Amino acid sequence: MPLTSVVDYLNGRLSELHPRAHLRQRASYRIHRGSLGAEVAGFVLKPALMPVVAAATGELFGQRARLFVQTHDGQSAPPESLYVQAWDAEDVLYLDRFLRTFQALNYLHQGHDGREPLALDVHLRHLAAQPEHHGEVFETLLHHLGLRPDQVILRLDGQALHRDPHVQGAARSFTGHGYRLVAVRPDIERTDWDLLRSLGVHWVSPHHRDLEALLSLKAQDHLGHETAAGHIGLWLDGIDSPRGLAMARALGADLIDGEMAFPDRVRVSHRSSLSPVEIGH
Repeated sequence: MPLTSVVDYLNGRLSELHPRAHLRQRASYRIHRGSLGAEVAGFVLKPALMPVVAAATGELFGQRARLFVQTHDGQSAPPESLYVQAWDAEDVLYLDRFLRTFQALNYLHQGHDGREPLALDVHLRHLAAQPEHHGEVFETLLHHLGLRPDQVILRLDGQALHRDPHVQGAARSFTGHGYRLVAVRPDIERTDWDLLRSLGVHWVSPHHRDLEALLSLKAQDHLGHETAAGHIGLWLDGIDSPRGLAMARALGADLIDGEMAFPDRVRVSHRSSLSPVEIGH
């Protein structure tokens, strides 16, 4: 099915799923000269992919979704600006699914087929707005794109995973549907590894600014023991300097992403594809 038909289908399907969302009338996917874009409440959205690689070998592991947001006059804006437009639970659910579906569509548009998993952020407000059955609706959207949950990695707030039973229930629901999870920005020094393991978390992703503290923990043989005991990998993002790359490797990180995380042969994907995108049945 041509990409324009896929875009029309998703615009209509998301509106059907969220008939009470005000944002559905102010958000849409667009195709312009073969390039995929979107608009939300006056903001212009452009998707991108950041390669995720194995820290030890530099081998490509997957793709992490990135989002660039601009006002109509071309000024850059943080992606969080979009959530200011979401006034109630229906709008939050619509927006978060709209953005994740947008990134999944771009992933396919760039020529990926699921062999390199796609990492997507799930906003904390989405988790709060959805009472139960987390991941079920998104699974149906992925199915129509020909993707499965086991080809998608969801990034959840690590501190909320520790303290909020509702978020913990959401994590269990996601893993029950087959998604893999990353606990993002947890407090490493106070991480409950047994809890994360019970929730089905595959990786923790501390901020790269915490590398010094992480190295200190490793020197005390604390970090390495706990992650190994819990079978939880270390995923470091934002690696943007040779020193950061060296520190990530010294920590024994499993996965890394960022400008310095991948060899010269790998670059952030901005390819434009005019080939058809197939919708699964």
